[in-house]
Order: sequence, then structure tokens, then C-alpha cells
Amino acid sequence: MDFDNLFTQICQDLQETGEVIEMSARFSTCSSDAQRISFILATNTVRKCLQEPLSLAKQEMSAPCKSQILSASHRAEGNNYYQKKLNWKAISSYNRSLLVGEGESLALAYANRSAVFHDMADWLHSLRDIQLALDQGYPKHLEHKLRERQGNCWQELGHVTRAFKSFNLAKELLALAGQQHKDKLISITSKIRKLGDVMEVTESMSNATSIEQEIIKKRRLAPELNRDRNILLPSASTSIELTDSVDRGRCLVATEDIHIGTTVIVEKAFASILLAEFKESHCHHCLHWTPGPVPCHRCSQVGFCSTICRDEATYHQSECGLTDLFHRTGVGSHGFIGLLAVRTVLKTGRDKIVMANQQESIGKVYDSSDYGTIHRLVGNTSQRSVADLFRRAVMAVYLTSLMQPDNEPDQVLATAVLRLLQSYPCNAHEICHLAVPLPGTSRRADRPLQQIQLCEIGSAAMPVLSLINHSCDPNIARVCYGDVIAIKAIRRIARGEELLDNYGYHYAVHEKSERQTRLFRQYYFRCNCRACVEDWPRYADAPRLDNRPDLSETVDRYVKLRWCDPDGPPEASELAQSFIDCLDAMETSVKLPVQEYNNAQEGLKHYFALSATLSRHLVD
Repeated sequence: MDFDNLFTQICQDLQETGEVIEMSARFSTCSSDAQRISFILATNTVRKCLQEPLSLAKQEMSAPCKSQILSASHRAEGNNYYQKKLNWKAISSYNRSLLVGEGESLALAYANRSAVFHDMADWLHSLRDIQLALDQGYPKHLEHKLRERQGNCWQELGHVTRAFKSFNLAKELLALAGQQHKDKLISITSKIRKLGDVMEVTESMSNATSIEQEIIKKRRLAPELNRDRNILLPSASTSIELTDSVDRGRCLVATEDIHIGTTVIVEKAFASILLAEFKESHCHHCLHWTPGPVPCHRCSQVGFCSTICRDEATYHQSECGLTDLFHRTGVGSHGFIGLLAVRTVLKTGRDKIVMANQQESIGKVYDSSDYGTIHRLVGNTSQRSVADLFRRAVMAVYLTSLMQPDNEPDQVLATAVLRLLQSYPCNAHEICHLAVPLPGTSRRADRPLQQIQLCEIGSAAMPVLSLINHSCDPNIARVCYGDVIAIKAIRRIARGEELLDNYGYHYAVHEKSERQTRLFRQYYFRCNCRACVEDWPRYADAPRLDNRPDLSETVDRYVKLRWCDPDGPPEASELAQSFIDCLDAMETSVKLPVQEYNNAQEGLKHYFALSATLSRHLVD
């Protein structure tokens, strides 16, 4: 039963017993989240309604989810694609085989996937999969194939000593196999001769982890901050400071003039989640795209980009089995918020939550890695209705009960989850990567823009970014590198001016009345930005710069940038600089809004996304 249906059942039972009015009155007197949780736990009707769904959910979570039969079926599908040289489809099938496999089925799927990577000249992923296949007990009578493939990869990477050793192992295994591999033995011997005399040297990448470290080094990293790190706000540069004002609350302001394109904040998520549809293509832990995920040891719904991330994700041991359940049941219309709240609590631990409850303030340093910064995010509790708080309290008890073996929720954890269920709808941030075609696939000429566009792949808790207030005409943009977000200026920001993000409702896209209604409904404030005060028109109704061809012609090249390949062309950076120059020129000489200004900002943002983490996808 999903949470919507469960909560509906609870409300119906309370209605039938005549408890609704009295219970609502008593619940409204609760002045803290701890009291609200205690109230729910003391309500027999609610506890009774939760019993059976919790029991069924626990049974489902404990049921075996690995399947040799299903793994073999996916592997056979992958073999079929591989024979047809449909390499990316083969990899996708092998990925599914690995997620549900165990034992020898893992070894076979890793080995088969390594063959595809080998054919695609992805030597590092092929080597990693070969090593994992061997670690999983790949059949000895077939091992000579892996060793030869391993030797080929080492040779291509210039590691001659390791290639020599791998080919020699393949030769020894073939000799033991007898005459049926005579031709292959001759081929291997020839490869060894061609390597010549090899000096014994110590080389790196001796196991799966060291190979993975080389793979990770090739990722695009978040840019450096423009200045030294702010010691009081470690995720930001000294160009930014945290202030507190009566009308704006806590906010970030510039300590100096900031130029367009400048990186002023780089923040790693305190906690993050991956949307369900990306479980086969992205890392559960760091959210990076990966062509070859490694599976969780126990559940079949989670993949990691590497064994490194799998080992780092210690919190998953407590949520293993919960992830799929949460995605399937929805936990209400915003299921990812519930999952992000649980993930945060599991990563933090009970002791640190208790400590945060006892502290009256965060302290002088606002550190993104400190749970205290998450704990004190605004939840707008006083503006929520009794019904809204009751629903979230029931959800918190339900989620926390799923984490406990005896269905008895820890009140401290349940209270923390309730707090996050209120603050995250206003403070969680999307993780968006640019979706681009897979390497080696061609883009269809009739669908260029559908194939290169921003794609939401997850959600994250970013306490520093949560300090940035909204504007319908923002001066910064978010750029994602896995679960790290960089903040870049897309307008000039003067000293003393506030950094302003957009919460999803931009003047160029939404009418003022729609923006005001939606912002108040979700974030509980009325926007008074310049675009709202002056009632700027949407993009389609804004004027064009017909008398400034020097600006309009440059901005129109935005369409060309949308066609850019992820790794080029070289003129992309020059085009981005021309967007910056146009924006600078328009801010000083043009009355806003105009369409060219929006186009230049979008072109610059698209360039930022092209330079960041990319999410590959199959082209239909």
C-alpha cells in the first residue's frame, strides 16, 4: 500500500470512530515536532492502521531480491545485442544482470561486460570488470580469455610489464587446457614475443580499486573558487559573506564586485538521492553517470560507479531494501523528500542528532558537512495547517518504523525526519546534468535539441545554497558536478548586493500572478524582486534589440552552442566569452528586459552545463 492510500485509510478510520474533531484540536496544541511525534505514537487508531502495512513492507524488504535465473536472462539478452554489435544496449542488459546477480552469475556478467568495453576501447572499465570477474570466482577453464583481454588493455594503456604478466598467465592456462586451444596458444605466444624483454618494474593499478581511482581522475571536477576560501563559510569564497537581515532573514551578499562567469560557491551535498529511473546509469552515492555500475551486495535496486563509492556509502546498509520500497510506494506525492529525509538521518546518526537538538545555535562557522546547518533550515511550521503537520507527522512515524527491526520508531529519529519533511520541500535542490548522446552514437538531425538538454537526476540537501533567496530574475546559476554544485554569476553583482537564485518560477516563462501564487504555496512568501515590482513581460512578449545587430547576432549563436559536442568544438569557450561580453554590454546600455538578454544568459548557462557532469542516454 502506498502512503497516500494508507493515510486516506487512517483518516477514514478516525472519521468512523468520531475522533477527528477532538484529535485535531489536541494535535493543534502541540508546540514542537517532538510533541507531534509523541502524539502520533500515543494514538491507538493510527498505530493500528500502521501495523499491517509495516508488517507487509518488512516482509517485502526481507524477501530475496537476487535471482540467478533473472541475471542469466539479462545476460543472454546482452549476449544477443553484443553479437549484433549493439554495444550500448548490450551494456545496459549486462548492467541489469549485475544488479540482480550473485555468485558466479556476477562473475559471468562482469566478464561479458568487460568484452564490450574492450571492443569500445574503454580500457580502464574493461580492466576493472575483468578484475571484479576474477574476484567473484570466474570459472578457471575460461580464465585464459580474461587474461588475454587484460593483457590487451594493459598494452593499450602502455603498461608493458602488466601486459606481459597477463599474456603469460593466459599462455599457462591455455597450455593446461590441452590441444583444443592450439591456435589461441600460438597467438598469445606471438603477443609475448612482440613485447620483447620486459624489465620488472613496480606499476600502479594492481587491483579494482586502483583502476577505479584512475577512472575517477578522468571526471570533470568542479571549478576552483575565485578567491580564498571563506573560513566562516567554507563552501564559499571570500567574495561572499553570510548576513542576517530583518526582512530577508539569513542571506548571502557580495563583499566585492563580482563579474559574470565567476565561481563564488562550490558545495558538496550533505545528503543526496538518485531518482529511480537512473538507478542503472548513475551512482547511488556520488550521482555521477557511469557506463558500468557495480551492484549492492544485498539489494537489486542500487548501483555504484565503483567499489570505492559502494564502500563509502555505509548508510546504505541501514536503508538497503528501503530504496525500492520508497520509490514504489511513493511516500506521498513527493516520495523523494521522504527518502532524502531518511538518508540524511541515517548518514548523521542518532548521537549527532541529539547533539544538534541540544545546541541553541550553529556557531560562527557555517559548514556544509555539519548536520547543525541542516537541522536549522527553515520549515515554515507556523504557516502550515494542522492537517499538513498531522500528515507529515504520520509519515515520519511510518518512515522511521521501516528503519527499525521491531516497527517501534525511535522518537529522536522520527522527530528529525518530521523536521526535514517540513524543511526539505523549501530547501532541497535539484541535481541536474546535461543529457547528451552516448559516446559513439550519432545525433539525429531532426531532434538535436531533444537529445541535448538539462535532465533532473536527483535531489540534494545543500545547506549553504539554501541560504540564497529567490528572484524571478536571478543573478546566479547552479552547475552540477555529480553531487557537488558550483554557483556562478550570470549577472554583475555589486558589492553589498545579495546573491539571488531562481526557485523554478522565472519571469521569462511564467506570468507574475502564476509566480506569486506558486511561490507562496510552496515557499510561503510574496516575491518583491525587480521583475515582479515592474511586472516584466514573459520572454515571448519582451522586445528585441532590432537596433543593435552587434548584440543580437552574437546571441543568436546560442542555437549553435546547443549543437556542440560534449568535448568541443574548441570555439565553445570563445562563444561563452562572447555571451559574457554581451551581457556586460546590455547591463550598461540597454533597458531590460529584452529577448537577447535572456538568450545570452541561457547560452552561458548551457555552456556551463556542457563543461560540467554529463548524463549519457541512448538515442532512440
